[in-house]
Amino acid sequence: MKIKSVLIVGGGTSGWMSAGMFSRQHPNLKVSLIESDNIDTVGVGESTIVLFNAFLDAMGMKDEDWMPACNATYKNNIRFTDFKEKGHSFDYPFGGDRGPETLGAWSQIRAQYELPTDSYADFCGSHNIFLARYNKNTKNKHKVLDFEFDRETAYHFDAELFGQYLRDKVCIPNGVTHHVDDVVGVEKDENGYITSVVGESGEKYSADLYVDCTGFKSLLLEQEMGSEFLSYKPWLSNDSALATHIPYTNKEEQLTNNTECTAINNGWVWDIPLWTNIGKGYVYSSDFVDDDTAAKEFKSHLGIEDVDLLKINIKHGVHKEAWVKNVIGIGLSYAFVEPLESTSLVSTLSLLGRLSELLRMYDNKVNQFIIDGFNYGSQVEMNNFKDFVSFHYKMSSRNDTPYWRYQTEGRDFINIGENLGFVPYHRPDGMALNEYERLLYHDNIGHNWPLTPGQGDGVYYLMAGMGIMPFGKIFFERYVLPQGGEDPKEKLEKIKSLYEEWQTDVENTIKYVKTLPSSHQFLQENIYGFDK
Repeated sequence: MKIKSVLIVGGGTSGWMSAGMFSRQHPNLKVSLIESDNIDTVGVGESTIVLFNAFLDAMGMKDEDWMPACNATYKNNIRFTDFKEKGHSFDYPFGGDRGPETLGAWSQIRAQYELPTDSYADFCGSHNIFLARYNKNTKNKHKVLDFEFDRETAYHFDAELFGQYLRDKVCIPNGVTHHVDDVVGVEKDENGYITSVVGESGEKYSADLYVDCTGFKSLLLEQEMGSEFLSYKPWLSNDSALATHIPYTNKEEQLTNNTECTAINNGWVWDIPLWTNIGKGYVYSSDFVDDDTAAKEFKSHLGIEDVDLLKINIKHGVHKEAWVKNVIGIGLSYAFVEPLESTSLVSTLSLLGRLSELLRMYDNKVNQFIIDGFNYGSQVEMNNFKDFVSFHYKMSSRNDTPYWRYQTEGRDFINIGENLGFVPYHRPDGMALNEYERLLYHDNIGHNWPLTPGQGDGVYYLMAGMGIMPFGKIFFERYVLPQGGEDPKEKLEKIKSLYEEWQTDVENTIKYVKTLPSSHQFLQENIYGFDK
């Protein structure tokens, strides 16, 4: 199949991101987008990770231009509160060195001095951890900190405004044709390929490749092309969310550079500080709480009774094929995990990036071998995202409500997946092993932590934050110290020296960080120029 034209069906964030990618990276393609003005997008406050920065660069978008238009702020860290247990928080900062040598050094220091496991973020993370802890920011032009602003700072923004900005400032100026019409049908040829989508206006819209960005409806991929939906229900419980925005009462303190995730009775609450307000949402499971009770729990958490709530139904799972004939699903129309860890935006970016690379590599020509490979890789990647998110619940120590007791004690993650239609996992030696089993193998047999595509270093922060450790003091003294032929006393002296060097660095870093502008002040000085 030779692709000369692309029609994106559906707007929103994923639709306009797709249009931006095609129009900016593939100027030889004819790109058009059709969307209805009668459908509300799901977009609420969006939180990104640093992978998003590459998309901004590819679109030629500058912070000082797009951020004010999208109510955006900077993000240096993800903070998890009450996930491990009530009263406990841990951080996932961006950047740092998580290579085997650094991880090994921390593991030995932690065991020798019996440090809490969440010291991992301080030792292996960049100095971003201290910027987040004290709510400060800097472009670090003089390289005082171990921190690269452009590569290790992410964003919070209004998803609806972001889609509009892409439409008006990137896509349409780059030649994307915009149609406003309701899709009421499709036409296919004798082989099942779509030849056109039919609008309510009677207009027919044709292309070589159709990109389904119709959200959970999955109008083309599922309804027309029959790609089977595989539920993540065996791993994930949360199927509902309530979202709102609340005003600042103390902007200087509340506008932080963290995405805050707080576990409560039947799920967790997100806190996304935008420039003009705070995006809040409660993600919960209808198996454990009804909507009315969830609303009461959410309002109680907010400390606000009079607030409008938007109900969002979550359809977590993945379609068996992302690409069927000449239809490809991007965003919610293909897969969704849940809002935790920004996996929706990450999966959209990942699929778009892989699709763009394939088109470039093969000069816009694809065959079934390429499509099969894309489908296989896409599902493996989504399943890795699913596993990563599920570990946030499985590794918790909470059992104070039926919901949390089920998450931590009532789920069996071993030997599930393949019999439900998912592609299998395999170890390098070919033995089938699901991701949960792989993690158990490395943690308990190998006494090291694996790095998994699709999860990145986040699983390290998660394991450390949840109190999991590679080994304890007895194992360290009995098995680790004698390794390598080095005198154990000399090895302990090196560990002591490294520990003291680290403590000095922490002390000096904190002193410097405290002199920097707050997140609010930093945004005023670099993006907004005044307080709205």
